[in-house]
Amino acid sequence: MTPIFAFAYGISFAAIAAVIVHTVLYQGKTIIKQFRSSLKDNNGDIHAKLMSHYQEAPEWWYTILFGVAFILAAIVCHYGGLMPWYYLFVAVAIAFIFLLPTGIVQAVTNQSIGLNVITEFVAGVAMPGDPLANVTFKTYGYITQYQSLLLISDLKLGHYMKIPPRAMFITQLTGTIIAGIINFFTANYLMNTIPNICTQDNPSWTCPNANTFFSASIIWGAIGPIKMFGKGATYSCLLYGFLIGAVLPILGWLLVKKFPNITWLKHIHFPIMLSATAIMPPAPPGNYPSWLLVGFIFNFILARYAHTWWKRYAYVFSAAMDSGVAIGVLIIFFALQNNQIEFPTWWGTGGETGDGCPLSHANYYGIMPRHRPIINTK
Repeated sequence: MTPIFAFAYGISFAAIAAVIVHTVLYQGKTIIKQFRSSLKDNNGDIHAKLMSHYQEAPEWWYTILFGVAFILAAIVCHYGGLMPWYYLFVAVAIAFIFLLPTGIVQAVTNQSIGLNVITEFVAGVAMPGDPLANVTFKTYGYITQYQSLLLISDLKLGHYMKIPPRAMFITQLTGTIIAGIINFFTANYLMNTIPNICTQDNPSWTCPNANTFFSASIIWGAIGPIKMFGKGATYSCLLYGFLIGAVLPILGWLLVKKFPNITWLKHIHFPIMLSATAIMPPAPPGNYPSWLLVGFIFNFILARYAHTWWKRYAYVFSAAMDSGVAIGVLIIFFALQNNQIEFPTWWGTGGETGDGCPLSHANYYGIMPRHRPIINTK
């Protein structure tokens, strides 16, 4: 690995440890209090009071759905030769353990902390030399946590929009089934009809997510974390990231207790700082400056000096920009790329190399490699 990607993995280890310690220190008492209180104790919350008029979706609905999905997953893993089915218990346990800490972080900061690295690490130790088992374990561990938080976010939105819980459950389940069927047949159609899809010979269909999964399966599955991070290995020192990540929130918490009058200390959030730093190396150079600029304009300048407008339109405008990007992608594909019309190459789109740096993939002597470089291995 290059030094920058080795650094990214070390920071990822630190972020995983930091989110656990940070949650215990800053939200531990609140979590215990919430578990002890009744779900019907809304403490005067107007949203909970209004939603109490609707029937809740029974817990046994979710239990049956989970049981059926788990059994089907075990059958697929066993008879499909993906991985030993009993490792599903470990994958789901990892997702369950990290669901509450990462969910709290996402609820407070709107930033998600993925479990891709830790699931790849565990799978590599448990099933070394098996790339397919590695990505399967990663899917059932990391994606389970990711999709769970998406479901919780939708249920939260339905709560504030006063949508009946049972209607939300049925809608989510129906939409998931329909989307799964459509995604399968769409992917199958594309793989069988588009020449050279997901290869360097077809730049319009590069499949970055699929290539990322493949690269990760080689590093964590075929090679394995023992050879990379084990005792005496080249990257064994990166495991200290777990210790560093566990210590940093403790230091921040002690500073808050020591200097309670310094208000900005309580806003230091090491899990977010570490997780954002971990994705910085593979990110294009324009991502972080643009995020910083837009965030500063909307959440500082407009929030302070045009608070009424910000309160009413900031998040609506954010959703509109997201929707605009999605619609723009469809128009560009069907109107341009599907008709073999390439978008003009200029510095604003990264030039010929896509990142504005012609020599970014060259070696020390400026010679470009013949193979396609691995941009992201996480």
